[in-house]
Amino acid sequence: MLRRRNRIALDWAGAWRLDTGKTDHLDREVIDVAVRFGARIPVRPVRLIAEGCGLSRAEVGRLIAEGSLVSGVRLDARLTGDFTFTLKR
Repeated sequence: MLRRRNRIALDWAGAWRLDTGKTDHLDREVIDVAVRFGARIPVRPVRLIAEGCGLSRAEVGRLIAEGSLVSGVRLDARLTGDFTFTLKR
């Protein structure tokens, strides 16, 4: 994905991933996830969660609205640091 802003182009392809490890944890009732950044890159957690979990951003928004996806930070705001979230199935 290429982003352009203020005459600067950034290629985000391969710059991050959500490592979920083995898939055997996906059937758990509650999944706690910690996201750590190697560099301070502004990103919206909703976008990372959607792409990392194979969901649409609308689906992630629905999970947040119904309380199934919770965090101590605003997941729809731009962040530049580490965060955690919990997914309740």
